[in-house]
Amino acid sequence: MDVDLEVPVCEDIHKQIDRLGSNNPTERERARNGLVKVGHDAVIPLIHELTSASNRTCWEATKALKAIGDPAAATALAENLDHDASDVRWVTAEALIALGRQGLRQALVTLLTKSASSDLRRAARHVIWHFAHRPSGYLLRPLLARFNAFQPAVAVPPAALKALHEMEQGELRV
Repeated sequence: MDVDLEVPVCEDIHKQIDRLGSNNPTERERARNGLVKVGHDAVIPLIHELTSASNRTCWEATKALKAIGDPAAATALAENLDHDASDVRWVTAEALIALGRQGLRQALVTLLTKSASSDLRRAARHVIWHFAHRPSGYLLRPLLARFNAFQPAVAVPPAALKALHEMEQGELRV
C-alpha cells in the first residue's frame, strides 16, 4: 500500500514542477506553494530545476527551496550564485541566507573555486554581508573588505578559506 501512495505524490511533484514555468503568475505561485507543502520529497526535483533553461522556472524552484529550508539543497544553490540572471542570483543568495550555517558554508566553499566570476562574488557577498552583521559575524568582516580589493578574484579565496576554517573551529557561529 505504501507504494501506491508514493506514485501519486511523485506524479503530483512533477506536475507542480511543470507548472513552475507557467505564464500565469497565480498558477506558478500555487505550484510553488504545493511543492513547499510536499517538503523534503520535492527537494531533488527542485534541485534539478536550478539548471532549467527557463529563468522563471529556476527562480520559482529557488523560492520553493528557500521555503522548504532543507540543507541538502545548499550545494546546488551555491552553484547557482553564478546564474546568468541577476534576479535568480539574488533569490539564490536569499535562499542560502535562509539555510543559515549550511548556506553560509556553501557560499564560502564556492568562493574558493569560482571567485573569478564577478556575478558570483556579488551574490556571495550578499550572503556574507548578512551574516557579518550578527554578533560573531565580525570574523567575516575581513572577507567583506576583500571584495573591494584591487583584484578581488585573487584576494577573496584566501579570506574565504580563513572564514571557513573559523566556522569549522566553532569561532564563527551563525
